Amino acid sequence: MIARARRGFTLVEVVVSLMILGGVFLGLAMFVSNMAHASAYSRLEDTAEDLVADRLETVKSATDYASIDSMFTTTEGTIPGPDYAGFSRQTLVEHIGGQPADSVDYKLVTVIVTNPALPQPVRKTTAIAAF
Repeated sequence: MIARARRGFTLVEVVVSLMILGGVFLGLAMFVSNMAHASAYSRLEDTAEDLVADRLETVKSATDYASIDSMFTTTEGTIPGPDYAGFSRQTLVEHIGGQPADSVDYKLVTVIVTNPALPQPVRKTTAIAAF
């Protein structure tokens, strides 16, 4: 009796290869989903950082030290611009010293940007010395 050459795959081989391929596709789908989520979060965080930096640079460019408190202590519930939907920005100014007996006179400016999709607000503080 002559042995015939085997052709094709058995049913077990096909099922095993389909299971392996399905596992690979499932892992790839999870990777793409996680990457999309991380990318969206990163974009929100970058926008919040830009809003904070923009406000701090605006405050630093003020020409009148005495009016920094009144000019910049604000809360913006909505920020104009299509890229800023859902963001709010709060600027706090704290005056340290400044009395005749004090040896220091500066203002701490804190900017806080929030968005419902961010787990925690982005916050930055800078000190501006009397000029």
